Amino acid sequence: MALPLIVGFDGSKPSLAAAEWAATEATMTGAPLRLVLAHWPHREGTPVPDAYVQLQNEAVDLLTRTVEDLRTRHLGLQVDYELLGGEAPTQLLHAAERGNTLVLGSRGTGGFAGLLLGSTALSVAARAEHPVVLVRDHADPRLPRHGVVLGLEVGQDEVGQDTAPVVEFALAEAERRRTALRIVHAWLPSFWWALGPIPPGEAERTAVRADVTEKLRTLVEPLAEKYPDVKLHFDVRTGSAAHVLVDEAEHAALLVLGRRRHRAVSAIGPAAHAAIHYGHSAVAIVPHA
Repeated sequence: MALPLIVGFDGSKPSLAAAEWAATEATMTGAPLRLVLAHWPHREGTPVPDAYVQLQNEAVDLLTRTVEDLRTRHLGLQVDYELLGGEAPTQLLHAAERGNTLVLGSRGTGGFAGLLLGSTALSVAARAEHPVVLVRDHADPRLPRHGVVLGLEVGQDEVGQDTAPVVEFALAEAERRRTALRIVHAWLPSFWWALGPIPPGEAERTAVRADVTEKLRTLVEPLAEKYPDVKLHFDVRTGSAAHVLVDEAEHAALLVLGRRRHRAVSAIGPAAHAAIHYGHSAVAIVPHA
C-alpha cells in the first residue's frame, strides 16, 4: 500500500496551496493524503482551559471542512487528517519518518494560530530524511513550459551514488506526469579565466558545455533505464546557480533539487533558497544518500 502524502496544514494560503498540490499529486498516483496540524499539547493532570478546548475544536472544524472540500473537487481521493501535539517542525518531521513525502507551504502567513510559518517549512526541509515539496500560493495558473526540471551539480563530490535518490525522484515525477525531464546545470566561468590574456571564446565555452553534458548523462541515463517512457533533455546554462534556478522555477510545474547532508551553514544551500523564495513553481528538496 502506498504511503500517504503528508501535508503540513494551518489554514493559511500557502498551506491551502500545498493541500491542493498534494491532492492533485495523490489523485495522479493513487496514494492517500493526510493533512496534519500541529498544536501545543495540554499537560496532563492540569485543568483544561476553555480557550484550549475552543482552539482544538476550531482546528478540527478547519481540517474537516478542508478534507470535505478536497474530496468534492478530487474524485476518488483518499484523504484524512490528524492533530499532532507538539512543536510544528518536530511533529512534521516525525510524521514523515516512515518515508512519506512531506508537502508544505513555502511561506506561511500565520494561518491557524500562526503554527506553520515560512521559517518552519525551511527548517523542516533542511532536516528531513525524506523528500519535502515546498509549494507557493501564487503560482502562475497557466500551463508551464516545462513539466519537471532537475537541477544538478557535477563537482567531484557530486558524480556518484549520492545524488541517485534525487535523480530517481525527478524521474518518477516525470513519469507520473507523462512528461519529459529537463536536467539543468548552471555553469559560471571563473573570474580568473575571464581575465586571462585571451578571453575564452565560443569554442572553449562549447567544449565546457559538452564536457558537463557528458557528466550529466553519465549520472542520469543509467538510472533512467527504469523509466523508458521519460524523455531526457540536458541543458547547461551559463550563469550563477541562483539565477538559473530562479528562472527555471518560473516555468516548471516542479523543480527538483538535492540537499547535501551535514551542511555547516545553510542546509539547503543559497541557490535552493533563491528558487524557493523567488520562483513560482513547487520545489522538491530531496536529501542525498
